[in-house]
Amino acid sequence: MRNEEISEVLAALNGGKTDLAHEEENIWYSRMPEWTAFAEELKTAVLNEEIRGSILVATDSDVIFASGSRSREVSGGTVSPATIYEIGSITKMHTAVCVFKLIDEGRLRLDDKVTQYFPEYGKAGDMTVFDLLHMRSGIVDFANDAETFFGSEELVEALDEGRITDGILLEHLYQLDLTFMPGSKMEYCNTNYVLLAMILEKITGKPYKDVVSEMVFVPANMTASSATTFGDVTSVPENEAGYMKELVAARGAGDIHSSAIDLLRFDRAFFNGKRLVSAAARTGILNFVDDYGCGWEKSTRYEDLVTHDGETNSYYCMNFVFHASADRKYFIMQTCCNEDDDDETDGAENEERFNQYQAVFDICKKYLQ
Repeated sequence: MRNEEISEVLAALNGGKTDLAHEEENIWYSRMPEWTAFAEELKTAVLNEEIRGSILVATDSDVIFASGSRSREVSGGTVSPATIYEIGSITKMHTAVCVFKLIDEGRLRLDDKVTQYFPEYGKAGDMTVFDLLHMRSGIVDFANDAETFFGSEELVEALDEGRITDGILLEHLYQLDLTFMPGSKMEYCNTNYVLLAMILEKITGKPYKDVVSEMVFVPANMTASSATTFGDVTSVPENEAGYMKELVAARGAGDIHSSAIDLLRFDRAFFNGKRLVSAAARTGILNFVDDYGCGWEKSTRYEDLVTHDGETNSYYCMNFVFHASADRKYFIMQTCCNEDDDDETDGAENEERFNQYQAVFDICKKYLQ
């Protein structure tokens, strides 16, 4: 998308107001006096701190700041707020919306037993849809603990190469013991949301990609977003891992591709009115248990901040909503992981990879909290 087109899209997201300045490194920022200092600090960070990727900061009515810097698009140009990335686990927000839409329609219940949809899963016991949504199932994570889940290096490699079928995944799921009794505690697990995607497919009779398109992308006007779709990411990966291949196996948990502009459209549609979800559904999704809701996490450090991030082998994406109950401010950042993961890298060194993005978050926290 050309800068002129991006300016038009941002103006539309800015309530039709054309008060956005546009400068080098694909930077757009509000000229409104109340945002001048904030925009200047963000601009300085983007220009001077080696920030890579796309940033978008907005309220429910205004665009405050948008940028794309250093990373490249497949077209050869620099990334922008319209660039499409892998969003990883931010996918879970979209899956939860679909689940609650079926709940609103009376086609699904939070207390439905998982065995109702997977009768061969005897080890699930009294596990419910609520447990899957709130990461309280006790299921082994097929993505973050693939060796335990699949039991062989060959199948882990098959997962990385996108060759794991539903049949293989469910066969191993049914054999594994739970790590704790369902409902007794929270432990993050991608398998929960893959099962939710399968439940959506069983109830609707449609593939997940069509369900999420009809229930989320179309009503939220997310024209650049897709699920389980290969070849539409417009950002160029900066490490050898390349693009994610296990899209179908990870559907519902981490398969969606989207842009910062579309993620803002999602956030606004979710928090504003009934265009995307009912008030009851929104309350249910943001019902935090042990600080985890349904695709959203409640910050334990900052009051009234809800968030979720997403990481794939090549991308890291953040979606923060400050003052989620009122006077909302949205901060979205999508980046390339420009270093390959190393199994021997310790936690401190791994965290170092994201220090440059912490600087941007700190600026947002200063002005938006």
